[in-house]
Amino acid sequence: MMPNKTYELRNLYFQQNSSYASQKIDVTYPRVLSWPANGYFDRLKPDAELLQEALIPIVNETANISQQIFGNEMKQQHVGIQHLANLFYERCKLHKKHIDEIQHRDLQIQGSLYGVIINRNPDRTKRMSSLETQLLQLESAKREEELAFWKDTAELREKLFETASTYRGAKQRYSLFAGMEGLYGGQG
Repeated sequence: MMPNKTYELRNLYFQQNSSYASQKIDVTYPRVLSWPANGYFDRLKPDAELLQEALIPIVNETANISQQIFGNEMKQQHVGIQHLANLFYERCKLHKKHIDEIQHRDLQIQGSLYGVIINRNPDRTKRMSSLETQLLQLESAKREEELAFWKDTAELREKLFETASTYRGAKQRYSLFAGMEGLYGGQG
């Protein structure tokens, strides 16, 4: 009952907001991650697909015992690795965007500084000082972005390697069990 009310409230909200009124909500994703198309939330689509995949357990009665025991665990850990890789990719894109913006602004200011240097204006010294201060601030912003990027990605990389190690362990348990299954007689 509760999901229907949430869904109805969301539809009511989007009907009031004219830009969303004509858009349909994609119901192939879990309701928690259903958002209007062509918006910021399209960036979350890969993770929504991973979440959908994670929520559907592997049910295969014809699978061997090792697959039935370790299949879901391996699937969940693989989905976790993919999710962390998506987060890492998004953070890298954001970092590149920030650095590109800083470099673009840096080039603009350097061009302005060059113009001030070649033109002999009465307020030349004051303008040069102001532009040089802006360049120093941009350099500081660039260092801050590099540090923030390192901090964010260090944590993500650590989680990625931990999850990969856990996944490798599950695959090893699966292969050992599957090998024993092959030796002692197949399916249960």
